[in-house]
Formats: sequence, structure tokens, C-alpha cells
Amino acid sequence: MKSRMIQRICLAPGACLLICAMIALVCWISNINSSEKHAEDYVKTLQSLMPSPQNSVPEERRDNTMSAVSIDGKDFIGIIEIPRFNSALPVGGDWGSSSKHPCRFSGSIYDRTIQIGATTQKGQYDFYRDLSIGDTLIFTDMEGNRFTYEINAMRYEKHADTSLLATADADFVLFIKNIYAFDYLIVYCSSVN
Repeated sequence: MKSRMIQRICLAPGACLLICAMIALVCWISNINSSEKHAEDYVKTLQSLMPSPQNSVPEERRDNTMSAVSIDGKDFIGIIEIPRFNSALPVGGDWGSSSKHPCRFSGSIYDRTIQIGATTQKGQYDFYRDLSIGDTLIFTDMEGNRFTYEINAMRYEKHADTSLLATADADFVLFIKNIYAFDYLIVYCSSVN
């Protein structure tokens, strides 16, 4: 009789914990799906706001500042695409606490110093382990300039600090944080044109 009472007492908190875990999982999946949908909406909005894309070559300007457009209080500097994975994502103007879409960490596309950070969350770069040297990456700025790059090197690191990101051999650097293993894939790209 006493053991049944103990079982019932233990069963109730266990059931509550299981229900809480299920609710947390549903909320997490809903948030991911919402982020993916927002990214698609931002890409469509950005495409409608920018001039018709034209192929360009990165060249230094007197002012290397990148144009930004504000949508819902967030600044965006363009769209990043990886055609092999049918991936098109908005790029935030400045690195911040948001990981819902890629963001500029530093630099400019025009002087070949741009560094963009992203994550492996679903709908962003969850395919990051399948990236290969030779894959094409396209960045379109808010002026409609379309820059094409090819991945020429990749490496995994525990941190993505400026010394690891900066290199003279890359015109474009994308670093992707694995949100599950807490390491980074750093992708170095060269301009195709």
C-alpha cells in the first residue's frame, strides 16, 4: 500500500515534466518555422525594393558603406544565396543578438572585407556539413549589384574571432555557428569575376 502511494507521488511530477517538455518542443518547432517564414518574407520584400539585379565585381569605392533598408525596425544590407541548396536569406546590417537570419559581422562587400555570421538553425544553414569547395555563393546588395563567389577553403574552429576570419585569400567570409555542438564552420570565398 505504501509503495503504491510512493509510485503515485512520483508519477504525478514525472507526468508534469513530460507535458512541460512536450509544450517546450512544440513552442521551439513553432518558433523555428516562424523564423523560416519571416526570412522568406524578408527576402521577397528586399527583392521588391532593390533594382533589378546585375552582375558586378567587388571594387573599392571612395565610400565603402553598404546601403541598408529598414524593415520592421531591422536593417538589411542584401540577400545571400547558395544555389546548390536553393537557399536565399536576408542579411542583417549589423551583428547583434538575433540569429534568425545571417548578419554582417564586419567589413564591406566593395573592398572585399565582408564577414557574415549565421547559424545552423533549421531554415538557415542546417545543411552546412554538405557545403563543398567549389560551391557557388551569391550576394546581392540593396543597390541591385549581384556578386558571385566560389568557396575555396573551409575549416572548423571552436571560435570565430577576427584573427581566424581575416585573410587576404578570401573576398568573402561566411562563418556558421553550429548551435548544437558550439563550433563554427568558417567558409572562405573568392570572387568569380
